Amino acid sequence: MTDASKVGLALAYNCAQVLYPQGLSGVSVTGRQVVLRRGWLLPSDLFAAQNIRNNTDFVTVTMAPRKMPEWAEPLGRPWRVQQKVEPTVGVVVTGATVEIVFSGTATPVGVVAVWLDDMPRGGEPSAAYAVTAQDTPETVAAALAAALTGGVANGAVVSVPGRVLNGYAGGYGQSVRVTRRQAQLYRVSIWTADATARETLASVLDTALAEQSWITTLDGREAQLRFQSVEDVDTMQNEALYRRDYFYELVFDTLQVQWASEMLCGIGTLSAGEGLSAPFGVLAPGAANQTVTAALDAMQAVVAAQAAASAYPGLGVDRFGTVVALGG
Repeated sequence: MTDASKVGLALAYNCAQVLYPQGLSGVSVTGRQVVLRRGWLLPSDLFAAQNIRNNTDFVTVTMAPRKMPEWAEPLGRPWRVQQKVEPTVGVVVTGATVEIVFSGTATPVGVVAVWLDDMPRGGEPSAAYAVTAQDTPETVAAALAAALTGGVANGAVVSVPGRVLNGYAGGYGQSVRVTRRQAQLYRVSIWTADATARETLASVLDTALAEQSWITTLDGREAQLRFQSVEDVDTMQNEALYRRDYFYELVFDTLQVQWASEMLCGIGTLSAGEGLSAPFGVLAPGAANQTVTAALDAMQAVVAAQAAASAYPGLGVDRFGTVVALGG
């Protein structure tokens, strides 16, 4: 999920990639040192050793307070499946037992469910377990057996003596819906003590951003980039400080994201008319006997981190909002 602050950060990262095509450890396109920041200048930017008056230029990205047009989100805010994660675990059902198997050397991922196929005969009818990277087939089998009434684990095999056991392994799916579509105005400001450096920086940034209709946001999605206006702010010329502001409208979605496991087991009723009906299936396992919620939260955090890393590799910000090289 993204918001106005994270979209502004994505724009700052985008500017960093434009001005430092070889990375922040390389040379900028102007040959001068350029500091990029998500936020305004700091007092130290004017008076410290590394400052505007010592041949250091600054580019800042800030939100601009201006009324923007309204954008309507999709009618009804429907959920859509965005991506799926296939399981790397499985089950082998043999007779009345279920064996847990892992797929080669792949990291274990998925949810395993087992249930009694000879219901109704009392007892806890089903169980599910969210597999983690630290699990083995034996630990999964033990967790499932402990959740079943009379369950027994023998290595990676789960059974309930005197009962018929069945099983299934499923993956995860990410469902997304747009809760709000909005436009936000951002100001990209160039600050320098050299008027010619301002022209060079402005030309490079303006040309690069003019070629882009969309920029990648930190969650791996897209925001529409629309140029609005440009102006010089030379009210600080007496202090040998030159500034140029570019205004861009970014249109992006606020999303609600949910991870969920595939349907593993359930119950229902078949109706044959004239009042005749037959139940089928088993009760879905409760949340108290496994860690599906924790596994889903962890997966969502990992996916978000991977999306940001893949869109703007090697970039981060310090506590002042300055764009820095990660690990540098």
